[in-house]
Amino acid sequence: MPDDPRLGNFVEQHLLAIQATNPVVLLSAFPAAKNGVHYKKEPFPQVQVLYKKRFSLLSHHQALKKGYRFLRSQGHQFEFAHLHVCHPSGIAFLGFLRKLPFVVSEHYSGYQAIRQEEWSKLGQKLARRVFNKARLILPVSKALGQTLSDFGVNQNFKVIGNVVNTALFNYQCQPSSKEFTFLHISSLQEHTKNILGLLRAFKAYQEAGGKAKLKIGGDGDTGTLKKQVESAGIDFSKVEILEAMRSEEVSAQMQASHCFVLFSRVENQPVVLLEALCSGRPFIATKVGGIPEIGDASNCLLIDSGDENALTQRFFQMEKEYAQYKLSEIAEKAAALHGKAAISAAFAEVYANVRP
Repeated sequence: MPDDPRLGNFVEQHLLAIQATNPVVLLSAFPAAKNGVHYKKEPFPQVQVLYKKRFSLLSHHQALKKGYRFLRSQGHQFEFAHLHVCHPSGIAFLGFLRKLPFVVSEHYSGYQAIRQEEWSKLGQKLARRVFNKARLILPVSKALGQTLSDFGVNQNFKVIGNVVNTALFNYQCQPSSKEFTFLHISSLQEHTKNILGLLRAFKAYQEAGGKAKLKIGGDGDTGTLKKQVESAGIDFSKVEILEAMRSEEVSAQMQASHCFVLFSRVENQPVVLLEALCSGRPFIATKVGGIPEIGDASNCLLIDSGDENALTQRFFQMEKEYAQYKLSEIAEKAAALHGKAAISAAFAEVYANVRP
């Protein structure tokens, strides 16, 4: 993304995994204050087209077409494409790329009924058409595959999950914080992450005698978050607000903390939970989307979405039973499933079977 290098990192890690066995050229487009084309060759050739947003989908399509012509002018030829996140860039496969065979990787939770009102009916209709033109759909979880089927996608699916940069997220040591510390990092979107529910549950934990610390923050509005903590009446000496962080800083927070907590209403396969596991940290999370597919008794405690009483109890349970978690084994197992080598091999197999 032009304004925030953290955004789009799901896709970047997938591309780096693909690059291990197949050449990668990236085309992307983003709305901006002024038009522009940015081209660079590392870590793989890529063109990013910035455009003034006039007619949403049409402007995006024209920007992608402009970038494609630029790549062709640089000598790049294409026989196969990999679309990462269907909407809105998938419109190119209904337009100037309509003859190019492609597969789709998807992690967006907006296909779930609870979130479909967030984007247009036209966008949804076009997304279905794009999905059903693809040679194969690659959702990051089984749950998302089912969601896409319910959404009206009739193509075949193969689950290939998100990838973790294990050079950053790996088991290094026992938690460095002296006091037991819960960690939450997200977009801080209330309607999906249920931040107020998390804060209420933590307040109840404090009122019941809990002494642990909560670190909470992310890419969202931390000013509003601070006001929410204050209005909830939480002991501020036990809460630390974290501003937006780069991956290296997130990794450091993982190493310092004991347990990650995610009280979401909606998810698919949260990369941050995979990063916690690869760091050797168990998590507390809700049983939504693909979370139950990555969690079991050896690495997490799961609760129903919205059950604040259960979350309060899990805070205490995690502290009490923490010594039973085998942190290095959690990290080793997660890296084998979600590290670059595993995801690279999975994509290589797909390409061998579906590309011309």
